[in-house]
Amino acid sequence: MAASTLFPVGHYAGLRPDDDGLPLHAIRIGWQQHRLSEDAFGTWVLSHGTPQLGKGSWSADDLVAAALDAGISEPARHAEALATDGLLASASEAFAKAYRLDVQFVGLGNSPENPDQYAVGLPGLGAAAMLDPSSYELWQWGSVAPTLWHMCQVRASIAGDAEPADALTSVLGDLRYLVAHGCAYVDVADPR
Repeated sequence: MAASTLFPVGHYAGLRPDDDGLPLHAIRIGWQQHRLSEDAFGTWVLSHGTPQLGKGSWSADDLVAAALDAGISEPARHAEALATDGLLASASEAFAKAYRLDVQFVGLGNSPENPDQYAVGLPGLGAAAMLDPSSYELWQWGSVAPTLWHMCQVRASIAGDAEPADALTSVLGDLRYLVAHGCAYVDVADPR
């Protein structure tokens, strides 16, 4: 796997029995479901990164180190299998054109004390994350866009003469923050 930033793909759908009735973790990507063993699922969960990471990169090496720290056996093998099955993807322009964002939680607003910080979470339970304006913009509008690349195009047009590729780094940084905080997930743009 490359040293580029990794993103988990899919939405957790809970435990589902396999053919023998044993529970496996289900991840939905588009209209398809993938069932993972405990260690493969743990590796997929850790591919989300950590909230402390902020908008920084999360590489295959970071993932393997975190999985080893968590006691997962053979995390590199699991990461390779997840990538082969489409449950992990490396950040690139092609990634932005093939995937889209979907959100979790609801907007809880900002406050006069922190007008540039936007809370998302669950009413009555509080904020899951506080988002800066660019992360909040992606969270708020990203699920309306057909792909992440469309969000790059929007940011480039707002910036004036910038190209969509110039906005890719900021969109992916905001996406990294949202994914690590559980505020959004990555799904395929074409759900077939």
